[in-house]
Amino acid sequence: MRTGFFVAGVLAALVSGFDRLSAQSVAAKPAAQTTAAKAKSQANLDAAFQADFKNRIDDYLEIRKKAGKGAPSLSETKDPAKIKAAEAALAAGIQRLRVTAQPGDIFAPEIQKTFRRLLAPEMKGEDSQDTKEILKDDAPKSVPLKVNAKYPEKAALPTVPSNLLLSLPSLPEELEYRIIGKHLILRDTGADLIVDYIPNAIK
Repeated sequence: MRTGFFVAGVLAALVSGFDRLSAQSVAAKPAAQTTAAKAKSQANLDAAFQADFKNRIDDYLEIRKKAGKGAPSLSETKDPAKIKAAEAALAAGIQRLRVTAQPGDIFAPEIQKTFRRLLAPEMKGEDSQDTKEILKDDAPKSVPLKVNAKYPEKAALPTVPSNLLLSLPSLPEELEYRIIGKHLILRDTGADLIVDYIPNAIK
């Protein structure tokens, strides 16, 4: 009789344990599915961000190409005066074709939000101190944040730490990122123009 009770007890314990494991498994599945769904959603958002940003850069390069028609080529001379004249001609052409340009034409609100998210981790923790020191040491005194404006001729071009550059989408050779204080600007290297900017891109 005791043996029967013992067997019955063991079976009941096994069934109870199985039920608990099943319940835990069922509870874990929605959590795993939620995590996977979030990861997939973020991947879709990142892909959309990359595509949108690339399209905006490509549109700018088309304008730049049109502006450069008939202007002296920067690669055909090493004469500083001629290089300066070529830069000025290209800049004037771009400014003319982008006369209605506004902040956010390239760095649209969602793109700005993504850039801040990408840069934020690099400005935190122990390793961020070197990054902050580099930004502080190279910071120019004053650069007006204005789309289509010439980058001040005598203003320093601050070094952008490599870890920040690696966090951001790559750019064609005609463009570059610069960080002025807490603001990120997109600069045309050949025309020396501020193409767009993100205020308070870093903290």
